Amino acid sequence: MITDLSTDTKVAKVTKKGVIKGVGKGTCYVYAYGHNGVSKKIKVTVK
Repeated sequence: MITDLSTDTKVAKVTKKGVIKGVGKGTCYVYAYGHNGVSKKIKVTVK
């Protein structure tokens, strides 16, 4: 199982299936955390 978190939900949200959806203009980061301790930081820019 992977947990996803957006730093600004006014810019981008993550669906329950893990798909990143743009909501408004701006830049934020989405963090994905795996139960095995692996994590990834993704920069998202919505124009």
